[in-house]
Amino acid sequence: MAEEHDIKKVGFTVDAGLIQRLGYELVGRAETAVSELIKNAYDADATIVDVNFADSVFKGGTLIISDNGVGMTEDQLINGFMRISSSDKIHNPISERFQRTKAGRKGIGRFATQRLGDKLTIVTQTKNEKKAVKIVIDWNEYSVDKELGSITFPIEEVEKEKEEGTTLTIAGLRDGWSYAAIKRIYRYVIDLFQPDYLSERSKNYNSAIQSEKSFKVNFNQTINEEIYPIINEKVSIFDKSLAVFEGYIDNQHSGILSIKSDSLRINDIIEIEYSKEEKTYLELKDVYFKIHYFIYNRPEYYQGKITNQDLNSIQQASATASGVRLYRNGFRVLPYGESTDDWTGIDRRWASESGLVNVPLNNKNLFGFVEITAPDGKIFEETASREGLIENDAFRQLSDFIHKSLISARQRISEAITSFKEDVNIDDFTQKTIKRELSTKDKLEVLRNLFDDYAEDKDESSDQEKFRWEKWEQNKEEGKRIVEEIRRELEEASMLRVLAGLGLTIGEFTHEIKQFQPSVYGHISKLQKEGLTENGKVQLKGIEKNFDDLFAYTGYFSATVSQNINRETSPIDVLVVLDDFQQAISNDLERSEIKFDIDQWDFNVKTIPMHRSEWSSILFNLYTNAKKAIKRAKVEGRILIEVGIVDNNIFVNFHDNGDGIPEENKHRVFNAFFTTSTPASFDAPRDEQMTGTGLGLKIVKDIIISYKGSIFVHTPNEKYSTCFRIEIPQFN
Repeated sequence: MAEEHDIKKVGFTVDAGLIQRLGYELVGRAETAVSELIKNAYDADATIVDVNFADSVFKGGTLIISDNGVGMTEDQLINGFMRISSSDKIHNPISERFQRTKAGRKGIGRFATQRLGDKLTIVTQTKNEKKAVKIVIDWNEYSVDKELGSITFPIEEVEKEKEEGTTLTIAGLRDGWSYAAIKRIYRYVIDLFQPDYLSERSKNYNSAIQSEKSFKVNFNQTINEEIYPIINEKVSIFDKSLAVFEGYIDNQHSGILSIKSDSLRINDIIEIEYSKEEKTYLELKDVYFKIHYFIYNRPEYYQGKITNQDLNSIQQASATASGVRLYRNGFRVLPYGESTDDWTGIDRRWASESGLVNVPLNNKNLFGFVEITAPDGKIFEETASREGLIENDAFRQLSDFIHKSLISARQRISEAITSFKEDVNIDDFTQKTIKRELSTKDKLEVLRNLFDDYAEDKDESSDQEKFRWEKWEQNKEEGKRIVEEIRRELEEASMLRVLAGLGLTIGEFTHEIKQFQPSVYGHISKLQKEGLTENGKVQLKGIEKNFDDLFAYTGYFSATVSQNINRETSPIDVLVVLDDFQQAISNDLERSEIKFDIDQWDFNVKTIPMHRSEWSSILFNLYTNAKKAIKRAKVEGRILIEVGIVDNNIFVNFHDNGDGIPEENKHRVFNAFFTTSTPASFDAPRDEQMTGTGLGLKIVKDIIISYKGSIFVHTPNEKYSTCFRIEIPQFN
């Protein structure tokens, strides 16, 4: 064995070709390359940066980037810029003069210059030095089969060009730069900094914001010594949006969303939950977003706030400027918000749901900004290429929060537009409506009669014809209104078709699972005779109880589906229905620790002929809503159902002691698409995405109205917070 002093030690060596690969592969986009150099000027406390593309229409031109920042000394140039993966910005994350949070951490600015051109000349000077420092770097020297450290370039002192600052001259541009291409990058660079109208939160960290007072970038193109400035033609359109969605993560890591629309009369605040298990976004903090929402080709929704011409112009702008952009510590992160990017999952979800909702929601409808603040870079870390964030838990939670917020906002917009189309104002759902609402069948009958009034008796006199024409004119508006209502109900029917499909699946499932019941209980019976330990017996008892719950539910649903196969209706004894329902949910009540009571005021409580399965839908919708409300209230649950007869109507009062219905929502709970449930994630199973659609109480209401009944929010009994009262004609 060799002596220890004879052991040869080696370390990594670096081939010079690595520089070429880093330039081409690490910085893939020209926009990223130019923006990195702009960020370096910002970090150097510059207030003005001049960017000039000289004779660059074809390859071989020159790019000059000059700033008035603090510049570099010779030592800083050698140990900073010339040192790959310098740690300077890690040790000094705050700028010296303006105390700015520095944008650069990866040290890829030098590779950005290599990506852009063949040769780089740096002239830099500081305020306190009498001379400037100059170095010329020929990137072509970094070829394969050379040792990286063996390649050097002369550094020299030269006369100062200005009091302080740095000038980068990139010669031999690898690409041609037309005016349109330069303007495209200019548009990107002016969006590089977080909009100053987004929020006040980032100012606490002195993050970068769009403000010409503190930092201005001038772009020019020089052709044959003639300078052509690139003009910012950006016009603010955000004050014309149909709705504004704002959200943030509070100190308890809860997601908070607000939706505001003056023309649609929306001003809601919603709490967004991460998941059923983890309600809060524990990985997130210092997150804020503001998203402006537009619906095109519908100027009437804006109530005169915008013209059709303006709306068309905004729609054209959406081809290149829409989407949800992401800003980290004040700087934009690509590719989020680009026309081909869908980091929130909205386009993917819209593609699968567009036939199920009455309002559009994809990136073309959104002009948004997400602000994340991570001064230490530990929560949201950019990839080495500066083109995206590392997809860790924090990023996944951020995407989930934005996605669910957008879906929740769309549901409120859907509800508001449905109400807008109805053009009616029902002031108080806490009282029984005197005017009975028409079912779809009733509306079609009225519409048919309107046409029949005009179509009949073709041989009438001229006076009769005049009278009939006047009557037709009077009824024409009524006919239009009914047609619009039927069209809207057909929109809702598209969603109900999907729910009906799920119902058929449940029917097949319950039919199949019954076959396993004897086998399951047979195996349990055998296991009970196997001499299990006490703990084993307890565990087996728990398994048996869980199967009891499962088979109780499947038995109830199987019976319900079987009853619905027969399309004939029959009088329904509500007391019998409630007894079956209580038996079906008894295990769930025990597990949820909810006390359930039925208060019977009268006997022979039978409704007019109905489908029994419809009562299953009514009761389960009310029950699941009550369970959610009780869970939110964090109380010992209590549900009371009162049943009786009044004025030839069967009434059912459904009470619970949950968190109640806020006063401002009492007139909205029966609206289509109104919900307080957090939407499922975009990658959740299809059946989960269909829950919380805001159609539960709407379906209940439609069932009851179809039988000339009514449902409304009623005054609850003492010790209860919510009561829904149902009235349906009594069977005589």
